[in-house]
Amino acid sequence: MLLQEFRTRLVADVVTGQVDVRAIAATLPDAPESFDNTVSATDDDVEDVLGQGEE
Repeated sequence: MLLQEFRTRLVADVVTGQVDVRAIAATLPDAPESFDNTVSATDDDVEDVLGQGEE
């Protein structure tokens, strides 16, 4: 439970800009190609669902 609370707080701090992660993010390796394909497919699914709401 304590780790979940820590994770929640850390995410909130990063999103609100209280913790700067740009330097750390710059050192991370690129995502594998399979991850990029998964994200692209997920984006397409989200666009399809959002498009259905406009009809």
